[in-house]
Amino acid sequence: MSLIAENIRVFYGSRAALRGVSLTARAGEVTAIVGPNGSGKSTLLGAITATLPFDGKVSINGRDIAGMKPWELAAQRAVLPQASRLAFPFSVIEVVRLGLQSGTAGDRPEVPMQALARVGLAHYADRTFQALSGGEAQRVMLARVLAQVWAAVEDGQPRWLLLDEPVSSLDIAHQLQVMEIARRFARDGGGVIAVMHDLNLTALYADRVAILAEGQRIAFGTPAEVLTDDTLSRAYGCRLRVSAPPAAGIPYILPHAASA
Repeated sequence: MSLIAENIRVFYGSRAALRGVSLTARAGEVTAIVGPNGSGKSTLLGAITATLPFDGKVSINGRDIAGMKPWELAAQRAVLPQASRLAFPFSVIEVVRLGLQSGTAGDRPEVPMQALARVGLAHYADRTFQALSGGEAQRVMLARVLAQVWAAVEDGQPRWLLLDEPVSSLDIAHQLQVMEIARRFARDGGGVIAVMHDLNLTALYADRVAILAEGQRIAFGTPAEVLTDDTLSRAYGCRLRVSAPPAAGIPYILPHAASA
């Protein structure tokens, strides 16, 4: 099973944000979308999630999303946006329950607390969402989308997590925690597509990587295949070297694994 985007084109006025981008993500894998600012990463995810108009075709588990009702899409995939704002003073557990009500585990009232525990915030259940830090709010929203597609596979069909910069507000430890959650979801048979900025985390956790630049896909493959000096330098417009330390005396830190 897979999620396939074919020849996706998006225009903002006369400007082409995406110019015929195609992508195939497979269940059981983490697929990362990387590239410089303005390259079309979030726009591509917006097309895949049907949250903005586009030309082309997107299919999920063999079905064209153009023919699917909103509730059918909600049962197949959960979407974590870059930022979420709430106008009303919901508690944390109420926010997570919103995902439960949209998804396939509505008959399992224990799921929201389990989702909060998975992101390390079970003790925050009764707090007001607006009182959270940016990183805490991001993890609560991740718990919400996990509750929506709690089982990675249901009725023989993989579910999908679609994540737009899921670690942007997090410290290193929580970045690793979130990426481990994505990795676990894929390992359990679901599919994950994540827009990423951190190339080191991408190399560590992604099975396949799509590199975008100026609205086009310039590379797609395993991290070893596409995260190369030439490809990254071309995409980002600056000289980059893979697996090479900086000048003597300048420390650099790379995460290697999340602690249990």
